[in-house]
Amino acid sequence: MVLAIVIIISLLLGATVLLICGKENIEGIIIPLLVLWVGDFLLLYAKFVVGDSTSTFFLYLPAMILLGIPVIWFITIVVKSNGGKGSEKIVRAIVFSLTMTIIIVFVPSLKSEGKFKLYQNDFFDVSDAIFQAYDDGKVSVGEHYSSKEIMGKMEKLERSAGVYGYDLVDKDVIYFNFGAVFHSIRGIAICRNGKDPSVDQILPPSSFDGMTTYKYITHGVYHFSDGL
Repeated sequence: MVLAIVIIISLLLGATVLLICGKENIEGIIIPLLVLWVGDFLLLYAKFVVGDSTSTFFLYLPAMILLGIPVIWFITIVVKSNGGKGSEKIVRAIVFSLTMTIIIVFVPSLKSEGKFKLYQNDFFDVSDAIFQAYDDGKVSVGEHYSSKEIMGKMEKLERSAGVYGYDLVDKDVIYFNFGAVFHSIRGIAICRNGKDPSVDQILPPSSFDGMTTYKYITHGVYHFSDGL
């Protein structure tokens, strides 16, 4: 859903610029516009889809470089414009494009809690299937259980919500990880049977340092972070 929205926003921006500028005037700025739109798309993708902070950084870096190139290009075009009717439309299109880019740069990223709310049905489908597998003796704490249903849902969560995997850390608690950066990791903890990970003792994965903190989201669901 989020990925689809990002693509739609990018297409709408392009269509709006085309309407402002007109087909007859857009040829002169099409290359810097395309570069700018690629940078905008990378920023939107990093802010609203990617969950891993490291991956987000490596998307931000090329995005900012791509955004810098057309800005200089656009300034040159504006300076050289002759003030004609066609030039006015080009300047308006440039101003609109740069304004949208500035908004994208400063709009806050979608946090883990927001991603959970968008895809909560998929999170619950996976957690329910894993808990059922545990109850049936098909998987133990610390092990991974896979089925066609789980694989399909996890692929969707990875692609659209930035989820990188799950850990069955307790018979009543599952961690969905949004990736790690340096010595920190964060994600969503889904619990059952009244389990409260912020109070009840849970054996964290070996990659955790044991200083896990939790933030309540809704009944049986917490945001967790561990490390620095």
